[in-house]
Amino acid sequence: MQQLAKRNPLFAAFFALALTACGDSETNIYAQDVAEPEHEDHDHGDEHDHDEQASTARLILTEAGSEVVYVVTADDGDQVAELSLPAPVGYVYPMQGYRYAAFVHRDDNWVSFVDGGVWSEDHGDHDHPYAEEPVIMDFALDGVRPTHFTLADAGAAVFFDGNGETGDVAGVATFSDATIADNGLENTLQFATHMHGAAQLRGEHLLATERDAAATSSTLPAAVGLYHLHDGMYEHELTFTELCPGLHGSAQNENFILFGCEDGVLLIDESTDFSASKITNADDFTDGMRVGTLRAHHHTEQAVAIASGQFYLVDPALAQLQPLGVSLPDGVSAVSYEFVLGGEAFAILQSDGELVVLDAHDWSEQERVSVVQNPQADALTLIVQPDGHMAYVLNSAGEQVIPVDLEDAHAEEPWALGFAPASGTWLGVVTEEHDHQH
Repeated sequence: MQQLAKRNPLFAAFFALALTACGDSETNIYAQDVAEPEHEDHDHGDEHDHDEQASTARLILTEAGSEVVYVVTADDGDQVAELSLPAPVGYVYPMQGYRYAAFVHRDDNWVSFVDGGVWSEDHGDHDHPYAEEPVIMDFALDGVRPTHFTLADAGAAVFFDGNGETGDVAGVATFSDATIADNGLENTLQFATHMHGAAQLRGEHLLATERDAAATSSTLPAAVGLYHLHDGMYEHELTFTELCPGLHGSAQNENFILFGCEDGVLLIDESTDFSASKITNADDFTDGMRVGTLRAHHHTEQAVAIASGQFYLVDPALAQLQPLGVSLPDGVSAVSYEFVLGGEAFAILQSDGELVVLDAHDWSEQERVSVVQNPQADALTLIVQPDGHMAYVLNSAGEQVIPVDLEDAHAEEPWALGFAPASGTWLGVVTEEHDHQH
């Protein structure tokens, strides 16, 4: 494969942007979902077809160990397209506008992007929806071991872990929907060593993990730094004195940026000029327990922390971690969890096929839906609609997707796929009042 790239000269050894998609990439379009052009007076900078009557949402689905991406409609599961990416997909994430999906190919040091083809345009007195052919974008990221992908209002951040065995250092790339559409240059940050880190984008600021290679052999960082964007590169402003040993997991909401630590949660308050404080572990933490995963939402001041499979509420107002009150049956684990209903609720998909929905105002159990009977272990994954009432359970063992209406607490008839879905994301038109999901 020949790769043509445009590079930031100061970071040529670390990042590249592909000018062309992989030469052996393939796209199959199922034409019944995409109409012939009807709006030739609009120049959208592409050759996509338009269908204003088509569905305004799609699911992007991946298959384990495969480079093939499947695009289906979110209302009935009809297949729209198959796209062949340059390498097998590890994880898929939405971008902030929910038009583009990012695909992380960690083992191949690559991040690729797809335009899901569903979007809307402001026509003054109304928004005009379009459904176009999904396409692989020219924009791509090339860096060593891309791992953590985080989303913010301003765009996304990808943390590249680097590789200690090869001497490749860690770094961060940030970019937006506009960067992808224009095949532009990403903003970059490069470290002096490798680490399994994370970064959160806040406007022109970036909060990123820092690791002192001389002080520890662990690949996990123990500190967080604040950086400011200048001419496409991030310059260091300060390192927070409040440490975060064994740092793993991060999230953000309206005012706070959170990082998981061995001894609690590092809380950084942007509203007070990025001041940092520590919320210590709850009293019921046993030896070896640590916060390793965080979930937050723009519309909810409290966040959810997961430690050894148990759920805790991160309450900045009370500066404490407290058990969330979720009780899992013996032998049952939580396999996927996200904020739903525009941040009004929190959904937990259990390994036994139960989907539990908590009210994000008082954290009481709101609904419980039996989605899959006697599922195979590690076969289930959850996709959520960011602003609406739908969730989708991927059942890889059954090669199906089960739509779930969260308002009616009802699992609909499964969609038969013909392949085993491993991961996916929702793309489509998000209503204005709910387009701040992180």
